Amino acid sequence: MQYSLFNNIIYVYKESFKKYPRIKWFLSLNFITELLVPFFTVVITTLLVYSLTHNVDVETYILVICGLILAAYILEAVRFWSFTRYNSENTFTRASTFWIKIAEHQLKTDYMNVEAKDRRTIISKAFAAISSNFYGIEMMLKQVPLLVINFVGMIIYACLIAVYVPLVLWILLAMSIVNFFLTKRANKYMLKKNDSMRDEFIEKYYLSKDSTNPNYGKDIRIYNIGKWFDELFVRLTKNRKNIIKGIEGKFLFANLSNTIFLFIRDIAGYLILLNLVVNGSIDLTTFTFLIGIVTGFSMWLNGFTLSLNELRGTNIRVNDFRKCLTHDNQYDKESEIKSSDLTKPITIEFKDVTFSYPGAETPTIKDLSFKIDAGEKVALVGSNGAGKTTIIKLIVGLYQPDSGSILVNGVDTSKYNIDDYMRLFSVVFQDSEPLSLTIENNISCSDTDIDSKKLQEAIFKAGLKEKIDSLENKEKSYITQTFDKSGIRLSGGENQKLMLARSLYKDAPILILDEPTAALDPIAEEEMYLKYKDLVKDSTSIFISHRLSSTKFCDRIIYLDSGKIVEEGTHQELIKLSKLYKSVYDTQAQYYKESV
Repeated sequence: MQYSLFNNIIYVYKESFKKYPRIKWFLSLNFITELLVPFFTVVITTLLVYSLTHNVDVETYILVICGLILAAYILEAVRFWSFTRYNSENTFTRASTFWIKIAEHQLKTDYMNVEAKDRRTIISKAFAAISSNFYGIEMMLKQVPLLVINFVGMIIYACLIAVYVPLVLWILLAMSIVNFFLTKRANKYMLKKNDSMRDEFIEKYYLSKDSTNPNYGKDIRIYNIGKWFDELFVRLTKNRKNIIKGIEGKFLFANLSNTIFLFIRDIAGYLILLNLVVNGSIDLTTFTFLIGIVTGFSMWLNGFTLSLNELRGTNIRVNDFRKCLTHDNQYDKESEIKSSDLTKPITIEFKDVTFSYPGAETPTIKDLSFKIDAGEKVALVGSNGAGKTTIIKLIVGLYQPDSGSILVNGVDTSKYNIDDYMRLFSVVFQDSEPLSLTIENNISCSDTDIDSKKLQEAIFKAGLKEKIDSLENKEKSYITQTFDKSGIRLSGGENQKLMLARSLYKDAPILILDEPTAALDPIAEEEMYLKYKDLVKDSTSIFISHRLSSTKFCDRIIYLDSGKIVEEGTHQELIKLSKLYKSVYDTQAQYYKESV
């Protein structure tokens, strides 16, 4: 959805005033002083000429001029103070109100709103809109007052010019209209190239993030990837430079015409006013006053045009920001069904479920049906792309099926409130990484109301107690040095134990392990899975692994291929069946004799 400039202005200021109402006072004070300061300059010059041409008493002249200069200095000081405070508040508002707004949205929105590529592009554009003092949200906060100030000043000065020299006003307006359309043409070209500019911004953002990521630091140095990164940065910078060069070319013509028109406007105004002085239509004092007004009008008009053009470009970025927030949650609904009221252990059933990822041409799974009984330990196995992780995403409510139904304790998952529904699951994904917070934060997923006894039990059962006891700050040790210089780094196996401790601390009735031990050797993986099995005896559990030997302890194994169940049974049953499962198992057993 695209919003008008006026609509976006109302939105930005409404959100700003909501949390920081004092911005209004800085804005109002700056508005008054921005208008008065240049007008005072004209008045002082006019009074100076009047005093010199009307034999004003020297003492009176000095007193008046000193008073006006003092008033001008006070006004300028107030103008500068209010301008500085207003801009400071703008920066703070952008970095707090709008950052928090989009961050909260990203944390609470449905997972489908953040995983798809097109959605990630929208999110990147939204964050770009709040990434700079002179871009997007803050740029709008800066330019709107300038637009209004210049508009009001232009109207006041236009009325004064119309009284004395209306011809000058028509000349000024005609030339400004021509300049407006030239600039509008340049803005259209910029809008056309806007997607290319944002793509370059996103690519450079990810490159800069990856180049400073310590997880990639070793490979970058050992394989000399830094040189390649440098070349990519240079190429992206050159591409952006070429795009900007074309945009600047369009604006250069508009700005050049404005400079020429400004010169013509001033010359025409001065000649007309000089003619009036020569003809005796106005005296020297009035001439001085009107010269100041004509010059001021040109300034206001030029400022108004520049601000309007800036806002039209900025409006694109604000639209990007708001577009990201318009994706409503499909799964966040009220429900009378409470996860705490469900009978434990839990049953899970798929009935003719079909699902396709956004933009995909073919379904990942189609007409899939199976049931996991209460307390059953089930393994999902199969090659990459078989649909194992997709099934998990559907079970835990990250996605909803295109057709068919998923039942938990006989109730369709679409009828649950998503936040309450997710309390049913402890999930460890393959790519699970600890946060750069303390160990206890990572395990409890909280920084308040941490159950110390429950925390210590989870640490002990996960096999992390010896490691944590060896640390100076114990469970309060930070992982990585992002927030604390004494932060530590855990090994791959220790990270897996940390994730195990997290799932044990949550103590949910359904445990899901989506290949979290892929980086471990087969023997270590099997030991880890067996530990999970023993620790969650009363839970309904789902295990996923490429290594078939690791899941042979399960009550049932479901072998998937291209989103369909091709074989199903216990390990021994599938071996006796002597089909695809046995073929893959025998192939793997050749390499992992110790795990067979």
